[in-house]
Amino acid sequence: MRTIVLAVALIFALSAEASCTLSSARLSAGLVKVGDADRRVLDSQPDRVVQLETRQGGAAGIRYDFYTRGQTLQVYVRAGRVTRICRVRD
Repeated sequence: MRTIVLAVALIFALSAEASCTLSSARLSAGLVKVGDADRRVLDSQPDRVVQLETRQGGAAGIRYDFYTRGQTLQVYVRAGRVTRICRVRD
């Protein structure tokens, strides 16, 4: 039974592969690069906004999610600057 549960868990883990090595991404308001101000991200009207917190509960930044066919583009912003761009495939 454990083997079956482990196999199913691995299948689900491998199906949602993420790539956080992107240095830029094309959004509706134009090209967004790591280091850009968050204004261009906000102009692209994200589908979801997530407030990030530290382990102690303090503010750690914001993640903006953009949904497209078969993938989610996540743009991480800290102190008003884009710090990381990830693509998560569904």
